[in-house]
Amino acid sequence: MPNDFIIVGGGPAGCASALFAAQAKRKVTILHKGMTSLIHSFHWLLPGFPAGVGPAEWLANMRSQIGTVGFEIIEEEVTQAALGASVKQINTTSGKVLEAPVIILATGCYNRHGFIEGESKFVGHGVFYNAYQDGPLCEGETVVVEGKSEPAMREALYLARFAKKIYFVVPALKPEGNDKIVSALSHHPKIEFFTSASIKKINGDNQLESVSVLVAGEEKTIPTRALFLYARTSKPKYDFLKGTIEISEEGAVLVDDQFMTSVPGVFACGDMLAGVPQLQFVSAAQGLVAAMYADRYLANLDL
Repeated sequence: MPNDFIIVGGGPAGCASALFAAQAKRKVTILHKGMTSLIHSFHWLLPGFPAGVGPAEWLANMRSQIGTVGFEIIEEEVTQAALGASVKQINTTSGKVLEAPVIILATGCYNRHGFIEGESKFVGHGVFYNAYQDGPLCEGETVVVEGKSEPAMREALYLARFAKKIYFVVPALKPEGNDKIVSALSHHPKIEFFTSASIKKINGDNQLESVSVLVAGEEKTIPTRALFLYARTSKPKYDFLKGTIEISEEGAVLVDDQFMTSVPGVFACGDMLAGVPQLQFVSAAQGLVAAMYADRYLANLDL
């Protein structure tokens, strides 16, 4: 039986899309390159898991649910997509060619550049990218934040609710934001600035123990168990689309209020819409809603 949907991406957004498709009795194939190593922890912020749950366990549970309804999951990377026709076509690294009238893009934005030495080792248990998700883990801790943008400063102020001390490492002469927020950080009793600085190395054996910071040509070691990174770039993974859908100036995929891209029948959800990693249950919710509208779109084609 031919596919109704092809879902590209097996993270929270893609899995939630697939689970809705199962409920809607759609035939779906899911393509994903493999479990992403940059998905981080949920803890108390994931609704329904008051004791917390690890990301690998959560995704494994969702994929187990998907497997019970007989969906095909292909662990391959997409190399090319032809999205203009009524029936869309997806090509994979092994030469598979898949077709469906609806595509849901949920590839995330984990194509990271500029990894710090030691970063990947501690992602999710010491190295974080979202204070609103992982800030509560830092109760009473010394925290290091690297960033220069206004969103980074807002997250540092949020972290100050939990941390006992924050070292804010700015890889520029000064942070980039309005005077009000810069002043709030500068006068905050818990926050200390290092300007014209950068993080060179993340240290630790079984857990993060310290970070090496280069400040004015001098290397300092800051003991910490929590590092939040906002200065390193990430971007949505959509190279295979080759300019077929509209992208914002910031690199995020543009969608309408039904999560449809500029190409009819092609939907997108999750981190692709933000251009940066966001809360995983937000991505999952977007995946579910995108699948709902995709189902309606397909139903209209059948009328």
